Amino acid sequence: MNRLTYWLLATVYDGTGENLWAWSGNLERARKRPLAETREWALTILRDLLAQDLVAVGNYEPDGPGRAGWDEWHGAPEAVADRVAEIYTLDVGEDEVPFWPCYLMDTEAGNRLYDQERARREEAGDEVIARLDGIWDADADVIEPNGDKVVL
Repeated sequence: MNRLTYWLLATVYDGTGENLWAWSGNLERARKRPLAETREWALTILRDLLAQDLVAVGNYEPDGPGRAGWDEWHGAPEAVADRVAEIYTLDVGEDEVPFWPCYLMDTEAGNRLYDQERARREEAGDEVIARLDGIWDADADVIEPNGDKVVL
C-alpha cells in the first residue's frame, strides 16, 4: 500500500467520519495544484476508493437511518462521486476554500486493509502515523511511482 492510500484510509478509520471539505483541503495544500485540478483528481481518488469498498460517503441527517444519524449514499461509485461533484461549492473570499458538504466514512474492507498495513509497518519498524508528507516533494512532484493514486 502506498503512503497516499494509507493516509486516506487512516482519515476515516476511527469511525467518526471525515469531512470531505477538510480532506480535499489537506490534499490541495499538499499537492500545490490549482483547486479545479485538485477537485477532479480528488473525485477520481474517491471513485477508486468507492469502487473497492474502502470508504463510504454520506451525510448527517437529524433523523438519518444509520449510526448517529448517518445517512449513507448508495449507488454505483460513479453515481455517488457525481453526487459529491454536484454539491461542491467554492467559498470565494480572501482565500478560495473548497466546500463539500458531506462526509467520508469507514467500511469494514477499508478498516481491515488499514489494520493489516499498520501492522506490517509496525513490524517493519516503519512510521505508523499516516501523514501526507513524503507523497509530494517541494516542487509538488509525486515521489513514489503511482504515489498519487489508490494503490494497495
